[in-house]
Amino acid sequence: MVENVDDLLKKIETLEERLADSEQLIDAIRAGEVDAFAVNKNNQSEIYTLQSGDYAYRVLIEEIGEGAVNITEDGLIVYTNTCFIDMLDLPYEKVIGRFIRDFVHEDSIEKFGHLFHESMHGRSKGEINLSVGTKTIPVYISLTSLQPKLATVGIIVTDQTQKKQDEKTILRYQRELEHINAELEKNNAELTSFTYIASHDLQEPLRKIQTFCDLILSNSNEPLPDKTLDYLQRVMKSTKRMKNLISSLLNYSRMNTRGMEFELADLNGILDEACNNIHEQIEESQTVIQREQLPVVNCVPLQINQLFTNLIMNSIKYKRDGIAPVIQISSRRVQPDEINISDISLNETGYWKISVSDNGIGFEQKYADKIFELFQRLHSRVEYEGTGIGLSICKKVVQNHKGFILANGKPGLGAGFEIYLPAPL
Repeated sequence: MVENVDDLLKKIETLEERLADSEQLIDAIRAGEVDAFAVNKNNQSEIYTLQSGDYAYRVLIEEIGEGAVNITEDGLIVYTNTCFIDMLDLPYEKVIGRFIRDFVHEDSIEKFGHLFHESMHGRSKGEINLSVGTKTIPVYISLTSLQPKLATVGIIVTDQTQKKQDEKTILRYQRELEHINAELEKNNAELTSFTYIASHDLQEPLRKIQTFCDLILSNSNEPLPDKTLDYLQRVMKSTKRMKNLISSLLNYSRMNTRGMEFELADLNGILDEACNNIHEQIEESQTVIQREQLPVVNCVPLQINQLFTNLIMNSIKYKRDGIAPVIQISSRRVQPDEINISDISLNETGYWKISVSDNGIGFEQKYADKIFELFQRLHSRVEYEGTGIGLSICKKVVQNHKGFILANGKPGLGAGFEIYLPAPL
């Protein structure tokens, strides 16, 4: 059936009116004059107003802290919350009524198209880049089809600018750490080489010096002049001190966990072994060791043996004249909130606190940290022999066990050491 000219003119007029209305509506939405949007559904234009929606839901969308956008099946932006506007740093009228692809970076167009196609059948998520002028905004988007209630797709947009910056920072730190680790491995190789030299090449000349000094003293037919004898004795004393220093350095360099296995061990048995190893020194100094029951901990027994040995020998060395050393050893389990220390990340399961105290000469509390440093001495070699490495070894052993050691002392009253070893669950 052929329509007459009048009918066709009426239809054209009607279509022109609808087109004019649609254009006015879009212009009004862009200008923010109406809080509504229109979509084409079943070949008919339908208007949706937010005023008719749930007010609480609307407030949530505005205050959620994430970008929220509604787009039609053609990609036209028909709603956006303030967060998305702020993210793009554009005025409202420059965003509403435009196509979402206008803000998608060219490198992300294909991926966005794939995510959008997936969302038409349910939901999709992924990372893309938005683009506004010369500015690129990395975002994470979650798309959800709102059909059949609305012929639109809802998009939640999360700005990942800070996250990406943090990732770059972490990557830079990782590369720096890799470089530091490479340097550390190089230094460790050099230390291994030094250890070999110290244990072989350096000690051999010392043994020869000592041997020749002994031969001179024992094979001389006539008494040596006092001055010569004094020189020889000084040489022998210096040789002995050098041997002790090399031995202490070797012990320090070996105090690491590489090649050593941790195991559950009874500290009472380890302390017994340490006391047996220095039985003569304990007897000679008339040292009294007062001890309580010690716990079972996960440790390297050989290193803990060295720890106890060094602490006991330290108390014997720094005893008061005319007073026999009394060493008290005790333990108790403590929780992190009982430990007054701020520069260490504490173990959540708590610690075994092993206390070792004596009645020796003590020290000023201001030196509590210094005594654990390599070669640091509070007294001259004339007063007390030693290499200044014994307590450094103690600190290294405790650090190897993910613990820490503290010192406290009072001049003339004695010294105390608190060893904190992680307690098992």
